[in-house]
Amino acid sequence: MKRDSLASRRTQLSVRVEPLTARAVRSLAEAKRLSVSQLFRSWIAEAIDDERSDSELSESAIRETAILIAVELGLKLQELSLPGGASHSRQLLEAAARAAMERLDMVEASLNRGARQ
Repeated sequence: MKRDSLASRRTQLSVRVEPLTARAVRSLAEAKRLSVSQLFRSWIAEAIDDERSDSELSESAIRETAILIAVELGLKLQELSLPGGASHSRQLLEAAARAAMERLDMVEASLNRGARQ
């Protein structure tokens, strides 16, 4: 068979569950006015979407942390060349640190929201 025809075909999955679970699934499908297959397809799609979303949040947190490290290094280099010297640089560094902590709090809150969903 050609690869294109395989990609367009549906694949059948099979799962064995306890009778009580099977009845609960059928009952839920009926309540949602879906077939059991449609219900499982929607659950699988949601699980895949959730996984992608979690991965994107983790990548975002890594990017944010890398940015913060780069900013800190830039400020340390500036300290060496500023006319105000270390005291002026310290003020800039403290302001940058406060902004960085706020950004980290924002990223953490975003990750926590993603974990709860």
